[in-house]
Amino acid sequence: MNDRVFVDSNIFLYAFTEKEEEIDKHKISSKIILGDINISTQVINEVSSNMIRKLKFSNSEVREFVESCYGRYNIINFNQELFVVASKIRENYNISYYDSMIVSAGLKANATILYSEDMQDDLVVNNSLTIINPFKDL
Repeated sequence: MNDRVFVDSNIFLYAFTEKEEEIDKHKISSKIILGDINISTQVINEVSSNMIRKLKFSNSEVREFVESCYGRYNIINFNQELFVVASKIRENYNISYYDSMIVSAGLKANATILYSEDMQDDLVVNNSLTIINPFKDL
């Protein structure tokens, strides 16, 4: 079975950092983002903001990242349905607002795996989407 994968912003950020103490996370996340993945406009927004603020990327580097995302990945845009589903996820799973939006977008993409460092590892949402921390064994 081929899993459909959705990726949270923190995975992208590790792929762009090369700090010595995070080299293992860099290697793992770099492999993940080279695959056939789904992301949302929220992920693009969060990664772009952190590229500028934390990683000191230039505007042209961020623009290249955004253009690359739209050329390479399936992008989930937000609409009323996603906000409603996210609200239900918050009620049922006690997940934060922004994380529930990520989960909602993952469900919209029909993903079976959501890679995230920040959410509850091995949590299964709506019997179809499993949250996995790809760094849990480090």
